[in-house]
Amino acid sequence: MKDLCALRNTRGSKASGTGTPGLKTPGRRLLACLAAISLTALVPQALAAADSQTRPSPASTGQEADIHPNVSGANVPGQDTAAAEITIHDGWMQHVSPRADLVAVYFSVENTSDRSHLIDRITSPSCSEMFGYHSDLEISTLTHELFTHLTLPAKQTLVFPPGGYHLVCHVAPGTTIAQGSTVDIEFHFLGGTRKTVAFQVREAKQFRKE
Repeated sequence: MKDLCALRNTRGSKASGTGTPGLKTPGRRLLACLAAISLTALVPQALAAADSQTRPSPASTGQEADIHPNVSGANVPGQDTAAAEITIHDGWMQHVSPRADLVAVYFSVENTSDRSHLIDRITSPSCSEMFGYHSDLEISTLTHELFTHLTLPAKQTLVFPPGGYHLVCHVAPGTTIAQGSTVDIEFHFLGGTRKTVAFQVREAKQFRKE
């Protein structure tokens, strides 16, 4: 099952906004597959290791090298090295609608280890909320909460490009995300580790005014 999910989600296009053939057609099956892995592979470990997990502190400023140890969260066997074994690359952001408070976030995430890991939250001091979205599919609760239970299969890369599944930042009140600036986004992993990545804001996508 892990191989099937990974193969369906690694066929990313270049960052062009033209969409991703490997993501559009099997969209709902991919989400169901990823969710199934999350429930059957990693979550039981967390439940067995601890009854609850405290929320890590808000994202801090820094590049990807800013890795935080497991200072909170469940002591899940094999998950305390997640931040060191996961690489976030090709990350960028773009305004894609007339609403200035919504910014699309695109990136690839690579698990370099021999074990599965799981993203259980993504935050940013510039965003009041961050949620999953798909450009061409009806947005369900599963899509909206995709990045709260996203399994990263061993030795695989998942791509979240324009036109496919990606992240959306709801800009925090009083915050401006402008072209040419950078936004720090923090990835939280099952087991409590986390890492901060700087995302560059590119030119806004052209859209038709209603």
